[in-house]
Amino acid sequence: MKKIIFAFCCMATMCGYAAERAFLDGYTVEPSRINNDEAESGLSLLKNKLAFSRGGKVYVATLSDSLDIKSIMEQSDLSALGIEGQFAQYNNQLVFSSKGVLYCATLKNNVWGNPEKLMIDGFMSTREQEEGTTFISRRWTYKKKPAAGMYNPAFGNKGKRIYFSSQLEGGRGGSDIWYIERKPDNKTWFAPKNMPDVNSERNEDFPQSVGDTMFYFSSDRADSLKGSNIFKKLTKGKNVRATQMVAAQFNSDANDKNFVVAENVPFLISNRAGGDDIYRPNIVPAPEPVDTTPIDTTTQLKVVRKDFRTCIFYFEYDKTSMIDSYEAEFKYIYDFINEDSTSIVKITGYTDERGTVDYNLTLSKERANVVFDKLVKMGVNAKRLRFDGKGKSNPVVPNAQTEADHQKNRRVEIVKLENDEKDDK
Repeated sequence: MKKIIFAFCCMATMCGYAAERAFLDGYTVEPSRINNDEAESGLSLLKNKLAFSRGGKVYVATLSDSLDIKSIMEQSDLSALGIEGQFAQYNNQLVFSSKGVLYCATLKNNVWGNPEKLMIDGFMSTREQEEGTTFISRRWTYKKKPAAGMYNPAFGNKGKRIYFSSQLEGGRGGSDIWYIERKPDNKTWFAPKNMPDVNSERNEDFPQSVGDTMFYFSSDRADSLKGSNIFKKLTKGKNVRATQMVAAQFNSDANDKNFVVAENVPFLISNRAGGDDIYRPNIVPAPEPVDTTPIDTTTQLKVVRKDFRTCIFYFEYDKTSMIDSYEAEFKYIYDFINEDSTSIVKITGYTDERGTVDYNLTLSKERANVVFDKLVKMGVNAKRLRFDGKGKSNPVVPNAQTEADHQKNRRVEIVKLENDEKDDK
């Protein structure tokens, strides 16, 4: 945890250049636990918290100490705005795209509402004056409005600039990143300008300005791995450099896009698993300590009669074969079972706590089956026996640290059932 806090403090004091670099070593990029069958989209920042869209609704997320989304809550006032894709907030203003048109909503009484179209040169209506008079005609005319829409806006320059993606005329090719600057009247905006130092002949989208220093975006340009990847460009300072891809963990052969840094943690959207999901950094667990002390299992662990109804076999790590010396103990088990020749016997396999749930469940069932087969070959009526596996559940030593304790969890329990348990399947 100290490592995470240190990384957070560093990122809070440095420029956006370090946003993804704090997660270079000791981290992978994994899908978030909150993903479901619906596509997640429009990663955005709302009061510096992560927000996203799913199924036409906008959600705000709470992050956990494990760098994942802990819980989500619908922001109903944002859902009602018809937001499409990424949106951006600066103070009490929210800019978003709906059907390719940029709108601005204002926060009032903690509710976002009253969206208005941005008044942008070349995109807003004017009145035409009659020649030779001082009167304005009743006829409305409009400056030529490009057919291309504007999408995925982001604020920059302390709210005085808005970046967005579009296929406006005059771009370098495909979708480009453009920006508009706020006029001194604080109500209207200058005509869009292209960002030639960022754009390519392919498609650029999802602009994000971090601290007005680092600029992130997605692109399917020629030097991407495959599909679209996340790129960055340092825009201020002594080390202004050419556009480059972000750290390898955040890019793949799939479509990676919509990179956002929320609460100093980078998130993105990717279709690595087939559909658009949220991905986040994940700490690579440190390797478990290995106890190299030799264990003489032949003397430390024998077949144990736990009580008058239960005997226990112990198994070697990741194997379905019993410890060799236990073969001789089957005569003891046989006699134990036949103390009452009519008794029903339940054979249950377990594993230690290492490995995945599915793998251990299969392994535990195979261990129980080994004991079952051995007893049937010895002459025990198979109808008296039931077997199952419970994986790594019910450990004898929870959170085992040594190999000796792991050994105690790798077992098969043989239980003679009471009469009222015989019908429990």
